[in-house]
Parts: sequence; structure tokens; C-alpha cells
Amino acid sequence: MNALSLLIFEIVIISGAILFLHKLRNHLGIGLLLIFLGTVQFYQTVLASSVYNEIFDGVVVSPGSAILFTSTLFSVLLIFHTEGVKVTRTAIFGVLLSNVLLSILSIITLYQLKVDDFSVFQDYLNEILNFDVTLFLIGTCLLLFDLFLIVIIYQFLNLKLKMVNTIFKIYIPLSLVALFDSVMFYGINFFSIETNLNLLFSNVIGKQIATLLFSIFLFFYLKFSKLLLPREIPNNLDDVIAVFTFDDNNAK
Repeated sequence: MNALSLLIFEIVIISGAILFLHKLRNHLGIGLLLIFLGTVQFYQTVLASSVYNEIFDGVVVSPGSAILFTSTLFSVLLIFHTEGVKVTRTAIFGVLLSNVLLSILSIITLYQLKVDDFSVFQDYLNEILNFDVTLFLIGTCLLLFDLFLIVIIYQFLNLKLKMVNTIFKIYIPLSLVALFDSVMFYGINFFSIETNLNLLFSNVIGKQIATLLFSIFLFFYLKFSKLLLPREIPNNLDDVIAVFTFDDNNAK
């Protein structure tokens, strides 16, 4: 299998896992999906900092950024569509806390490696667990904003474009937020690097492939599960921003 085939295969596996865990919510609760989201965050960080593949000539992407990051957006949108504001808010802050706690544990582990020489694979672990604090802080803040933004855009589309097919209401927020994240992250962190435009272009291409496939999978899952109608349909702009305000009068 070439790099592009592996990318698509991984998208199929990840989306299938997320949708399967969501399907189990009626029997085991939504907690399994939330746990999955939390655990994916560390793996995403590891892949984004170490694994890259050239899927087209000059287009080099990381599965951590292109797939796992986008799968987080995909999951939050799915949760919001079927569960509403309250559960979505829990998922968003759960992802945020997972990032923070795993990073703190990584820092502690790095110090533990330096205490003595009894640990094994020290060089390998140093490479895996060492990260740029500035990049982490920017990435975490941006992720939090991304997750709220995708819900806001989705609700806005449900409010203003009620007759538009659901697949477009899914794809547009995923695509826009993925594009926004790429531009902001690379614009802030790598603006002075000569290869910045190529890095940005590659990241955008990888994420857009992922968002398209995730959107298709989510649409057909909702269609065959008879869940196309959102749990909470906004009546006004206050309903659209309810996820920001913690106003549970608007969070049905």
C-alpha cells in the first residue's frame, strides 16, 4: 500500500471505531467515546511530531494532524448532533483536560528519566515525550477554539440553511475549521520558515481529504441510523451560542 492508501485506510478505521463507539452509547453510555477521544490526543501529538508521509508529489502530511486531529472535530460534531450542548461541552473540556494532563505527565516522566540510569530506551522516550511548550500552548488554545467554532458554525447552518442537505451542513463546518486551524497554527508558529507555505499547503490538503471522507461516513451513519435530524435545532442566535455561555436554559 502506498502512503495515500494508508491514509485513507486509517481514516476508515478511525471513523469506524468512533461510529461504533457512538452506536454503543444506548447500551454502554457515551463515556466510551469520550475516553477514546481523550486517549487519542497523546497519540495524535506523537504522530504529529514524528510520522510524515508523502501522499502526492511535494505534499507531505502527518496522520496525527491530518487524521487524528480531524477525527476529534468529527467526533465532537457527531456528539453535538445526537446528544446536544451539555454532552458536547463535556467532550470539549474533556479533550482539553486530556491534553493538559498528558503533557504534565510527559514532563514528569522526562524528569524521571534524568534522575538515574535505570530506565530503558531513554533516548527513544526523550524523543517521544519532549515537546515545545509554546507549540503545545498555542495548539491547545487553538484546539479549544476549533471545537467550539465547529459547533457554532454547524448550529448557524441549521438556523439559516434549514433546507440544505445534511451532508453539506456536516462538511462545511469540518472543512472550514480544519482550514482555519491549519492557517492559524502554521501562520503563528512557522511564519518565518522558508518552507512555511509548503508545510501549510500539505497540511491543508491532508486535512481536506480527511474532512471529506469523515463527512461522507458521518452522513451515511446518521442516515442509516435515522438520526439525520439534529437533537437541538436552534430557533435564534442565542441557541447558536449556547455552547459558549453555559446557559442550560438554551441547552435542552
